[in-house]
Amino acid sequence: MNQVTEPILLPDNLEDAIEQAIASVHSAIANGSSRVIADLRFPELKISPISYEFAVSFNQKYGKAWQAIFADAGAAALAKREWADLDISVRGVNEGRRAVREEDQAFLVIEPTSIEVEQVEKLVQLAGDRPFVMLNPRLENSEVGLGLAARQMRDRFLSTFETAYYIKPLELGALWRCYPQAWQIWQQTESDGMQQLAEVAQRPSTEDIERLFRQKTGQKSGSFLESLQQFFNALSR
Repeated sequence: MNQVTEPILLPDNLEDAIEQAIASVHSAIANGSSRVIADLRFPELKISPISYEFAVSFNQKYGKAWQAIFADAGAAALAKREWADLDISVRGVNEGRRAVREEDQAFLVIEPTSIEVEQVEKLVQLAGDRPFVMLNPRLENSEVGLGLAARQMRDRFLSTFETAYYIKPLELGALWRCYPQAWQIWQQTESDGMQQLAEVAQRPSTEDIERLFRQKTGQKSGSFLESLQQFFNALSR
């Protein structure tokens, strides 16, 4: 007899979103994904408390046999101070082989940017088939000065990852994926709050989202929200 799985619902606060993101990452890893992304595209978002919750979950699962890796030495040093109670190893992406120890069972890279793509890819190669998670990667942000070859390398690299969690608020809705569910586009309505507009197998482009909104509502999806609280206020109506 097949067990009926309750659908995961769009979160209505940041704490729930973080909890969903952590659960989806570990679920994807348990189901065989070794390269995983969790990406919370909220405005005004501070990564420190989110990465701490992820670190706690990795400690619970892997003990001391994992590495937290930051994009730069300053962020790594700050985390060492803020995470003193966790007693874990914290490194920068520039530390190369020292950031991938033989005894490590998993790796968590926090907010890598397009500048670190090559370094992060080398770490992934060193990690082999051990779980390698990128939290809030910002690999798409620095298009200016990024040549075609570098963009192609970045896109090829990203294509090897499973996006286990993604949430991006829009002015009239949200783009959301929570593994193992498919990608979902949500619409904010005046009468019924947030309603699911569409479900798609692959991450939709901005053009895909606009087209879906025009087809189903006659409206554009709108731009990225400027206020995190505005988004959650809309969800909780």
